[in-house]
Amino acid sequence: MIGLLPKVSWSVYGCAENTPDSNEQAALYQVRKTCRDAVHNDITVTYRSYNDWQDELISYSQTYDANNENPEPVSDLNEKPSYHHGLIGFIGYDIAAHELSPAAHIELATQPCAILGHYDIYLTPSDKENGWRLNTLGLNTASEATDATLSALISYLDTLEHQLSSRNKPSHDNEPPLAPLILNERWHKNDYQRAFAKTQQYLQQGDCYQINLTQAWQGTFNNITNHGSATKLVDYLPALHRNTKAPFAGYLQISHLDREGHANKGESDFELLSCSPELFFTFTKETNTGKHHIRTKPIKGTMPRGLNTVQDNAYKQQLIDSEKDRAENVMIVDLLRNDLGKYAKIGSVKVPQLFAIETFSNVHHMVSTITAELKADTHPLAVLFGSLPAGSITGTPKKRAVEIISELETAPRGAYCGTMGYMNFDGSGQWNVLIRTLQATNSLNGDRQVSLWAGGGITVASDCDAEYQECLDKVGNLLSVLADNSASK
Repeated sequence: MIGLLPKVSWSVYGCAENTPDSNEQAALYQVRKTCRDAVHNDITVTYRSYNDWQDELISYSQTYDANNENPEPVSDLNEKPSYHHGLIGFIGYDIAAHELSPAAHIELATQPCAILGHYDIYLTPSDKENGWRLNTLGLNTASEATDATLSALISYLDTLEHQLSSRNKPSHDNEPPLAPLILNERWHKNDYQRAFAKTQQYLQQGDCYQINLTQAWQGTFNNITNHGSATKLVDYLPALHRNTKAPFAGYLQISHLDREGHANKGESDFELLSCSPELFFTFTKETNTGKHHIRTKPIKGTMPRGLNTVQDNAYKQQLIDSEKDRAENVMIVDLLRNDLGKYAKIGSVKVPQLFAIETFSNVHHMVSTITAELKADTHPLAVLFGSLPAGSITGTPKKRAVEIISELETAPRGAYCGTMGYMNFDGSGQWNVLIRTLQATNSLNGDRQVSLWAGGGITVASDCDAEYQECLDKVGNLLSVLADNSASK
């Protein structure tokens, strides 16, 4: 689905001067709340704690749920949920790690820490070939259907139609190709080796059983334009989707708006494009009982795809037989069972599938499944906020792992390793883990900086060369797609 013109949106930013020196005081963040109701965008700025913002979102959601404003029946337990009315957006790794260990002074990237919006106007695929259906819940009353809202919606749809038609039409010889996007590794191999060695010291000292060490690839957009406009991450989305077929992919962009709703210089200030293979949470709600259920599928264990069927099957079997990967996987399963145990009905946390192998375009992954029934007084948003960051991309124990990650990686992750998804007001929804994810932000000199990460769980049994190669296996295909100047054809 494609969300348009949110009724209300919350953009959260770091606020360094309000960060506490101890656990005694909650850190404050700048929360920019934009409401569509006014003739001009109504923007308010407050300074709030993570928990206060979470409580506002829960209260907001419960109000709509109580008014029965869901246009479709809630999801059955075994059905895959779909978006029908609620919140869409992302919560980044940095803010969640910062909340987990406030005294560690974990750095926040100079970009939004989180963005969530109430989307009551959105597009969903229609039965017609390549067609879309416009859902206009937010225009069903006279008070909502203002001239300003209708004008903005028409402008959005015209722009979207032009973009989609430009990408779908055949390329012509005289049409400039999509600009290659070259991302270079922030660390050379010897940098990774030093970080890996320090990780091993912490593991051998008993600080953690597992630490997820990641590294970044970075680059900038050049001035070559595509179809008459500046190149954006979204221009690479079709080629990336064809290459990855990622089951939990998503895209988001935000511009800083003035009170009249105009973007700065007409450019998006922040873009997030995820080709994630990993599910964080699926929330479902039983139609008859109203009970909320949750499912999570952590990934831990990776092998590359082979060049032929024989080699590919051999790699898959090697992953199946790997005691090391099984040990890493079960550590994260136990961590997530403990996370869910705080919110689940006693005795409901189950592991119906352990060490399953799932195959993707570039790698095989070892994936386990954990399910639970939530307590009657627990809102799914509280589970989402309280379980971040995901154990599969931090380590165990989680609090000490995020502290070590901050020290060794020496740069914030931003949204990477956070979560993107949606939560309907009835409490059903789905959220990914933001891996295989690109971020684009404006730098002080006006360049568009792009970053991509990869990493893996390190234990005392890990081999440095193998872990380094695993990083390359995970993002090698993405780097190739971005660098291929024929990707737009």
